[in-house]
Amino acid sequence: MKSGFLENSKKCVSMILKRKIFANLKDEVTLILLGSDETQNSLNYKNISVTHSLALSSWEMVQFVEDLTGTMVNADWLDAIVVAMNVLKEETEGKKFSERKVVLLSNLCCTVSEDHIDVIVKALKSEELSLIVIGPDINLNVKHEAIDDDDDKTKCWTNGTDAEKSKTKQQLVGESLLSHILKETGGVICSFADAVPQLMHFLKKNVHPTPWNVVMDIGPDIRIAVSGYRKITPATLSSWKTTSAVEEGARVESETSYIRQDENQTVIDKEDVIEGFSFGSTLVPFSAVDKSMMSYQSGDKCLSILGFTKLKNVPRHLFVGKGVLYIMAQKGDSSAEVALSSLIHALNDEGLVAIARKVYRVNTAAVLGALFPRVSSKYECLVFIELPYSEDMREFVFPPVISDINKPTKEQLDSVDALIDNMDLRTVRNEYNEISEAFMSKSMLNPFHQHVYHSLAHRAMNPNAEIPPASDYVMNLLKSPYETKPSYKLAVEEIKKQFQLTEVKPKMNHKSAAEVFKKGPKDEPEEGPSNVDLKDVTMASLVEATVVEVGTVKPVQDFEDLLGRGEDFNKVCRQMQKVILNLVIHSFGVNNFVKAETALRVLRTACVTKDPSVYSDWVVQFRDNLFERGRKVFWDTIVEAKLGLISSEESAKSSVTDDDARKFLQYEEPIEQEVAEEDVMDVDDLLNQM
Repeated sequence: MKSGFLENSKKCVSMILKRKIFANLKDEVTLILLGSDETQNSLNYKNISVTHSLALSSWEMVQFVEDLTGTMVNADWLDAIVVAMNVLKEETEGKKFSERKVVLLSNLCCTVSEDHIDVIVKALKSEELSLIVIGPDINLNVKHEAIDDDDDKTKCWTNGTDAEKSKTKQQLVGESLLSHILKETGGVICSFADAVPQLMHFLKKNVHPTPWNVVMDIGPDIRIAVSGYRKITPATLSSWKTTSAVEEGARVESETSYIRQDENQTVIDKEDVIEGFSFGSTLVPFSAVDKSMMSYQSGDKCLSILGFTKLKNVPRHLFVGKGVLYIMAQKGDSSAEVALSSLIHALNDEGLVAIARKVYRVNTAAVLGALFPRVSSKYECLVFIELPYSEDMREFVFPPVISDINKPTKEQLDSVDALIDNMDLRTVRNEYNEISEAFMSKSMLNPFHQHVYHSLAHRAMNPNAEIPPASDYVMNLLKSPYETKPSYKLAVEEIKKQFQLTEVKPKMNHKSAAEVFKKGPKDEPEEGPSNVDLKDVTMASLVEATVVEVGTVKPVQDFEDLLGRGEDFNKVCRQMQKVILNLVIHSFGVNNFVKAETALRVLRTACVTKDPSVYSDWVVQFRDNLFERGRKVFWDTIVEAKLGLISSEESAKSSVTDDDARKFLQYEEPIEQEVAEEDVMDVDDLLNQM
């Protein structure tokens, strides 16, 4: 037996067994060796051994397969099929299986007996057995009469690689016989080149669809019996089990102890423990009774349609939840099928969706969702997708993508179009050199799950070995198919050319005396020469302190130094705003107004490029403070210098219109109307009225 063929066969069988183990399939498997040194089968066919009776796949089977070594013995592969048929017939008697398969892995090198070929075909049909053949490139178009009996070796073209290879006369005869069997029984043949990639991935667990039966109501009068089926739900891995690291295979059970945080570490019984919510420094306890009283009583399970709306009112970014539910009429209820079909077609024709309230079980959380009509050639249904509540939503205000300042040129737009065209996933060639859509969810495997399965299989077979890194097969699952495409590389280079990036280097700050002469953590001198870089150290920097916040002495310089150091922009702006307010409010006359105006101008300029809302939101409050504190003079300075709101003309990031910015500077202090004093009644008048 050739080592290359044996290794490929072992790899295929091993992966078949591993896939069944991880998928928790109830399939039973038997292993039969063809070309073994021993003979072990009930029919006494030579050099064929039944090593494992029909049973669930196990790691012992996998280990047995991986430990197999080649022999110099040949055996009739037709006899092996007969032995497999006999084992299946005997060991499946009295059991119920949805299907039975015979998987043959052979290079067809041995001489076979053709006497009972028709009997084998008839038996496969009568027993309803499927035959699957995996092996080297096999040409099923070879005709028996075309084989030259005098030539022991014949050259032919194979299907798998289209490469000319030498094949023996026995192989050609075997291909002819196999072609006849497969055509008569409807069997399947697969080469190693096709089978190995298909078997490299692990199967997902088979989940039996369990319907969620409920009565869908539309108002008080319309009720339709429906069933919900979970169509999309995130796949999860099996949970980890805790075992002993000392005693192999021993299960470990965990216990929870409650200990009071005091000097004695007093153990508290579970019955004496109560849960609570922390509000600041206060812990408010809630007993089980309290929790049941405060729980939301949603009522019985239901699917209630609250109303209908246009499809455009339910955009995709509102989809939440952990899956998709297909709503269909309950099986066997013809009236429900007619009613639901009418609703589905009405929604589909009008471009509407239904907004519904869903309660899965009694008193579980009520969920708001949308019911989308889905009409296909195979079925009709409503697709339920959860929608968020207001507490779930996050509002963001973004500047316009395109403005007069950053409007892309035609060349830039063309370069992006070319990149998109060169990354079209609809024109990707798969492993069979066929054009198909790439990264389709239906056929896309989770690389994390696949790597976990490969790691678990490796550890099961090699308990003391290190876990290998992710295989190339796993890494290529989410790899772009265009990375090596020349046209794609040209498109990327054009993008780089059209959208040139300039690195903005942060300003180098001078070191202070404290930083230059700072000692180690233990205040001990370090051995060797000092590692302090003195090229940026000046005499002025030796005596100045490090700027930690914006001050009133040099606010502009402090502001620029902090930003150049990479400090948080919003934090530095708040410090600058506080300094400007202090300079104006606590100024003797107009002494500090010039410094405050300069600081205000620098702050505004920085916000124009960074975040206009930081300045515009604050300057409104600043204006009100000026009028309240009697500093209208500085407001006149702001108006004259046009340091008001940052409009969208100045910054594309601003949402303030030019009209709003103009009206802001035209603000006038409201005139307070004097309230007429009411006559105050003295005590004598009050007594006289009494």
